[in-house]
Amino acid sequence: MQPLQFTLAVTLPEDETLDSFYAAGQTEAVSSVKRYLQQPAGQAPLYLFGASGSGKSHLLYASCISAHQQGLTSQLLALQDYQQLSPRILDNLEQLDVVCLDNLQAISGELSWQIAVFDLYNRMIEQGKALIIVANQAPQQLGFSLADLVSRLHACQSLQLRLLTDEDKQKLLQQKAHQRGMELADEVARFLLNRYDRDIRSLVAILNQLDKASIVHQRKLTIPFIKSILL
Repeated sequence: MQPLQFTLAVTLPEDETLDSFYAAGQTEAVSSVKRYLQQPAGQAPLYLFGASGSGKSHLLYASCISAHQQGLTSQLLALQDYQQLSPRILDNLEQLDVVCLDNLQAISGELSWQIAVFDLYNRMIEQGKALIIVANQAPQQLGFSLADLVSRLHACQSLQLRLLTDEDKQKLLQQKAHQRGMELADEVARFLLNRYDRDIRSLVAILNQLDKASIVHQRKLTIPFIKSILL
């Protein structure tokens, strides 16, 4: 048999771990992922859904990082890129310990892909391997034409993630700043939220930029300093 080759290698953000996930009342999601990865055999796959910015991809990346830390093999596939690929890329993935599918809604109009995911789902269950699926909506809202796949998705352990409030985002930024050894005062965090993209990844990218700048200039994170770096 030819060795498996995965053409959709995804670079995982090192700081997006299960422990760094800002739960904001969603601790069940983290604990469910941890339990599932410890013993997937005999359990239904995980299905995480919610609006953009609710933390779905963070949990998916964190699942792969956690699998790696446990010495398990894993693969994350970003299905929004399906047009560049063949559904055959899902063949033999049951040989891995953990498979994560991101943006399942992208294949809503593609029957061949739905069949491939349905077959992968069955193989992962049969082999007792972990399958974690992320989408933006509940299974019945995806508009899939393959009823058998919708039925399988309904059988998953389903968790809906909610969007963070501005207060949650402020606390998240302050938590990540603290992890980097920085102090992010309330008014500075609110300034970032009010002046820049409120998407969490964009905000964290800005925080990383400010972290490097504060080290170079030996400055604390104040509003004037942030303006001098970002404006």
